[in-house]
Amino acid sequence: MVAQSLAATIAAHPDCGVALWGPRRLRDIPGFQVATQRLDEDIDPIDKTAAIGLDQVASLIARDVALERERGIHTLILSEENFIGGMRNNFQTCEFYPDVAHRLASFDSLLPMSPMRVVLGVREYGAVWTSAYHYQPQSGRDFPDLERARTTLLDNKRGWPEVANAVREVWPDAGLIMWQQEHLVMSGAQICAQIMGLSADQIVISTGKVNALKSTSARPEVFSAQEQKHLSHRYNRHLRRLRSSADCLWIGGDPE
Repeated sequence: MVAQSLAATIAAHPDCGVALWGPRRLRDIPGFQVATQRLDEDIDPIDKTAAIGLDQVASLIARDVALERERGIHTLILSEENFIGGMRNNFQTCEFYPDVAHRLASFDSLLPMSPMRVVLGVREYGAVWTSAYHYQPQSGRDFPDLERARTTLLDNKRGWPEVANAVREVWPDAGLIMWQQEHLVMSGAQICAQIMGLSADQIVISTGKVNALKSTSARPEVFSAQEQKHLSHRYNRHLRRLRSSADCLWIGGDPE
């Protein structure tokens, strides 16, 4: 909903000075998606070929950013849900975005300047994992091993605080804006306004369907009611911890 509303607002206010590079735009940049595979843990190229390829990607991005600036763009938004990692890898490792810091640092190395603001919407853990589990066949993959995933996920306490800490580690000088996905309907205009640097009354909220593709296969239960309750309690604990940080701007309702 957020990305669609950003695009709708830009379309309605073409002179607002804001541009959006969404997933399609970013994935069309040759070599952008594989940058994380070409850099080691110290964010150095793994070999000469990788160094040459990364330099070409960075040069291409710098050129396109300069073109955006020439046409009057003062705020460029990069939006890609897989910046922090993909749920397929989360299922394979049975960890919650285990390599997020490396991924963010890898992408940062390609940009002509680091971001001034980083935004992150969080969602209740049971809903995140259940949605991702059911999405796998829609993306042409088999269902992950459910019992292995359930056992590990319930025991592994890694979550949104670790993701937020990775953002602070990579971009310590950037403003961090967060919200709960559960509050999108209520706070969507305020969220988009903060991201774009516009007033809330300028925001055009998208009414289109999100994730319209639905699976026709059976949708097995991922967590029991008791397990869902356990994950919800963990989510609320993590929200309270995140909201207690002075270096983060929260938009939307209070945690439970």
